Amino acid sequence: MSEPAASRPPRRLVLGVSGSIAAYKSAEIVRLLQKAGVEVHCILTRAGAEFITPLTLGTLSGQPVTTGMFDEVTGGIRHIQVTRESDLLLVAPASGNILGKVAHGIADDALSTAIMASSAPVVFAPAMNTRMWESAAVKANVRLLEERGFLFVTPGTGSLACGEMGTGRMADPAEVVAFVLRQLGTEGRGRRLLVTAGRTEEDLDPVRFLTNRSSGRMGFAVAEAARDRGYAVTVVAGTTSVEPPLGVEVVRVRSAAEMARAVAARHEEHEIVVMTAAVADYRPRHVEPRKIPGRQRRLTLDLEPTEDVLASLRGKRAGKVTIGFALETEAEMEGARRKLETKGADCIVLNNPTRPGSAFGGETNEVTLLFAVGRTEVLPLSTKRRVAEEILRHAEEILAEKCTAGSASGPPVRRGGKTAVRPARRSGRGRTR
Repeated sequence: MSEPAASRPPRRLVLGVSGSIAAYKSAEIVRLLQKAGVEVHCILTRAGAEFITPLTLGTLSGQPVTTGMFDEVTGGIRHIQVTRESDLLLVAPASGNILGKVAHGIADDALSTAIMASSAPVVFAPAMNTRMWESAAVKANVRLLEERGFLFVTPGTGSLACGEMGTGRMADPAEVVAFVLRQLGTEGRGRRLLVTAGRTEEDLDPVRFLTNRSSGRMGFAVAEAARDRGYAVTVVAGTTSVEPPLGVEVVRVRSAAEMARAVAARHEEHEIVVMTAAVADYRPRHVEPRKIPGRQRRLTLDLEPTEDVLASLRGKRAGKVTIGFALETEAEMEGARRKLETKGADCIVLNNPTRPGSAFGGETNEVTLLFAVGRTEVLPLSTKRRVAEEILRHAEEILAEKCTAGSASGPPVRRGGKTAVRPARRSGRGRTR
């Protein structure tokens, strides 16, 4: 199994903060990056220090802040050392001054020198007055930097610190961090993944509805793991008890019908679909327009089946991968195999919420993977993030096999039906180039 994020060497990022009033947003960027498991080292320019202090950035990042060209660390100069060990360099905010320096090869402070010495990708999040951003000089510098492979998070439009309205305000910290997280991923670069998450709600009357206890944690773990692998991720989410991860598109729905429509409209553009949502199996045949009076001696509900979102994809995803979930509390394997046969999925993930460590809303899960080719694999009790990483690994293997089979003259090779418990697999940290 893939190594958990907590024990892998963390992704490392250098955050350069230049002179702009938007420097106060860099504190939120540090917080969001750390929340996503990224180790942040800050370089603060002299002008940047007029807006935010080294103490603030150092406290939030938990790392020394570089402010001078000749700050020393063991084995070298700090700004060179942290750049050598980083996976990406982000400049946020990026002033017109730093853009001009880098565009014309000027390295007269720690940040400009670090950028010039970096072999990692560099992302600029510009922030400046509208007239500066639209000036001929800045436009020319941006074009030159883009031609050289530098990346930009386009500034937003709105009210600026100077009181004017226009384009030039730095993008929202969440938007900047989402962009950065996509760049840090590598395995799924260029691919798209759709995941359903959470629970649906089926109205009974204006104040009551039928639902279940799903929290959305498993679906969000899949979305987060895919995001970190570089996928463009769309989450179709019902009601959830936790917040979705940063850097993914979230489409909110309530009912099974709404989820079915959302998936039908989007699945074709996604190579991998993972259906973790706990979709209500039944809904009231008639929704009362007014609240049903309480304290009745007996109430009979007339229910009808809801849309089968997973089955609706059967036969529509040739050359792509569809993974479903089966929640069973008895005759587990029989129920999961029946679902695998009837839904047309490539894999069914079986889980039982009554098992120790696998309860609704928990951080861990124990699952069994049943594959359409006849193979079965048991994943021992693990964090939901680790389970998500293993699901993605298998999805990528299935996708690769389908691509190979599609280009070959013969039928795909089928594997034997073995059951195995996989030990933990360790994987090193790759650098984004």
